Amino acid sequence: MDTPEILNTDALLQRIEELERDNRELRAKLRDQSVQSHTATLRHEAQGREHELEMSSATSRIERLKDSRASLQASEKQLRESETRARTSEKKLRQIADNLPALIAYVDADQRYRFNNRAYETWFCRPVKDLFGVHLQDAIGEQTYSRVKPFIETVLAGKRTGHEWWAHFPSGLRFVKSEYIPDQREDGSVAGFYVLASDLTDIKESQAALAESEARLRLAIDAGRMAIWETDAATNTITTSPELNRLFGFPPDVFPSSEEIRNRCAPGEQENLQRAAREALARGDRYAETELRIILPDGSQRWLLLRAELLDIENGVPGRAVGVALDITDRKRAEGHQQLLINELNHRVKNTLTTVQSIVTQSLRNARTAMEARDAVEGRLFALSRAHDILTRENWDGASLHEVVAHAIEPFQASGGDRFQVSGDDVRLPPRIALAIAMAFQELGTNAAKYGALSNETGRIAIEWTIEDTEGAPHLRMVWQEMNGPSVVKPQRRGFGTRLIERSLAQELNGSVKITFAPSGVVCTIDAPLTDH
Repeated sequence: MDTPEILNTDALLQRIEELERDNRELRAKLRDQSVQSHTATLRHEAQGREHELEMSSATSRIERLKDSRASLQASEKQLRESETRARTSEKKLRQIADNLPALIAYVDADQRYRFNNRAYETWFCRPVKDLFGVHLQDAIGEQTYSRVKPFIETVLAGKRTGHEWWAHFPSGLRFVKSEYIPDQREDGSVAGFYVLASDLTDIKESQAALAESEARLRLAIDAGRMAIWETDAATNTITTSPELNRLFGFPPDVFPSSEEIRNRCAPGEQENLQRAAREALARGDRYAETELRIILPDGSQRWLLLRAELLDIENGVPGRAVGVALDITDRKRAEGHQQLLINELNHRVKNTLTTVQSIVTQSLRNARTAMEARDAVEGRLFALSRAHDILTRENWDGASLHEVVAHAIEPFQASGGDRFQVSGDDVRLPPRIALAIAMAFQELGTNAAKYGALSNETGRIAIEWTIEDTEGAPHLRMVWQEMNGPSVVKPQRRGFGTRLIERSLAQELNGSVKITFAPSGVVCTIDAPLTDH
């Protein structure tokens, strides 16, 4: 083994100092390098941060570009979709416009067509495409253009306008409602206007037909003197026509309340109306008919025939009723008079049969021969028949006193010439009094022809009467007076003719009859009230 080199202390110390110096220099270099390295690091870090910022900014720009591109693509898609929808909507609007019967057009400010629907083909008898860009005046003609020109000027001034008129088209005459609607820009200027034209020919003709029908209906209603009315239960109102007002006694131009109308109905009539409606509905009928009696303010009565249609029926109760009313007052009076005549006729027939029976019985009893009995019966029956003829012609409503007297003395005029002197004002006699006087004159004439003034050539008969007011009622005083005939001797007993006059006919007259057998001639005095009772 080799012996290590032994170094001396000075050399070692010197070496240590050299090493320490080198170490210091190295540390100094290291420090310098560390500072430089830190600075570079900071510089690199700063550059890195700047680079990161630039990268971030670039990335952001790229992202923004991507977003913008995506947004642009979305916008383009929406635009395409919007254009598609617009084209679809335009197509649908065109289809709608083409299927409308009205004219639809757009006219620009220069008065040239820019849109027309298919109706123009029907109205103008030319294709729609031929109208595009055509001036209004050239399209519709000079005469029609001059008619619509004021309205065109109005709409071009920014105001909506329109009119109704009979217009001549190549397809024919039409009654048209035309409307012009301005198309205004945001600055207020007018870019053009829309035209809407509706064919109202059918409506106009229907209205004319309806008006004509209503006029005929009005004439029929007026001719029939029918009144129109309507009731509404919900509002408790009665709508009347002028004719119904007249029937109820109201002025034609007023609107009487339902209460005022109901107040003029006779007692119990409202219940009758309701009963008529219920009975109609119970039959399954919506139409009801009944009679209504009303009392006017002056106390007079009027009868109406009501015919109604029942409407808005709920739970068996009509909510409304519409109908007509006819004045049947004259008919009701005629019916009442007819019933009176029937009753009177029944009474007359009974009395006539009784009278005939009495005439026949007494004539046969008092006649000396069959011929005398026949003549008596025939004469009296003929007198009765003639009186009946007069009353029959007058519908048993009475008879003229002059006519009754003339017919009663006619058979005796023929055999004796003009030997009657008749005087007195004419008056209408009730049927029972006319018959009684006719029978009385038959008996008096027969007696005069046999025994009195008509049995010679010089006899005369005066018949005169007066009408006096007794206790507020007319009273007949009549005298039959014979003169210049044979001297009259009062009979020992009253014959049938005398008894017939003084008793039966006096009772029929409801008055008194007195026969006086004066020497100068027979006088018969009749006093009777001229009443129906």
